[in-house]
Amino acid sequence: MTPRILIALLIGLASSHATAAPKTAGNWLQVETAGAAEDTVARVYREQLLSWYRTSGSMDGGELDSLPQTDYFAFRPDLTSFSIDQGEFAGLWTFAPPQQGRWPDSAVQVIDHSDANQYRIVARVYCNPATAACKKLQAETAAMTPPEPFTDTESPSYAAWRRLIEREACTPAPKDMPPPPYPASLARHGEGGRVELRLLVNPCGEVRAVRLSESSGYPMLDQSAINAAWRWRIQSDRQETGALVRVPVDFVPPQTDGASTGRVDRAAR
Repeated sequence: MTPRILIALLIGLASSHATAAPKTAGNWLQVETAGAAEDTVARVYREQLLSWYRTSGSMDGGELDSLPQTDYFAFRPDLTSFSIDQGEFAGLWTFAPPQQGRWPDSAVQVIDHSDANQYRIVARVYCNPATAACKKLQAETAAMTPPEPFTDTESPSYAAWRRLIEREACTPAPKDMPPPPYPASLARHGEGGRVELRLLVNPCGEVRAVRLSESSGYPMLDQSAINAAWRWRIQSDRQETGALVRVPVDFVPPQTDGASTGRVDRAAR
């Protein structure tokens, strides 16, 4: 029998009706141009990609030992976003994908400078200012979605970020909540449970923050639900504001009840 995953969008926990967010991104976002720094971009990218390979468990010891002498980026050219916690290059980095065997030559480093009272983001753009591609990257960065700050969720700075998300300009699209993958090893052993998530969504139902509200007791199930939620759109129509909603995800292992297909229950918002 096939395992089932049931998703129920149950309760809107909160919907802020505070004043609209500032009209210009300049109130919270500062965009800096670091200029052409291809060597820096390539070095940071190589270091982060190598670190990912060493911690992901995707290679054995022999393969890992050979990485510094090979063009290992060719194995996973889709890995272009990395978070660096400390040091000069701390922040969330997004790199241009490697092209035709060359390391990335441009990137954006997003740094959270928020404190308890003020929401403030610095985005540093590494690219050659003389190129059209750089100008495009700068414009896209200036129009970026406000990233979630690391400040306490009860702080004024976090509340300011929430207001930005809840009044965010967006385009409606069909509701899309594909179920998360059920890890085969857990399903085989009859291990399931409920993962409860709290999601902050913008007026079009796009997910902008994910919190684990209740664990299933299995980290693999929890992470599978979290990863899937980041890609969800919970509604088709644009609402007046965004909201904080609760979403239970039930991983139901195979039973002898004759069930032969998976099922996803999607209740209205």
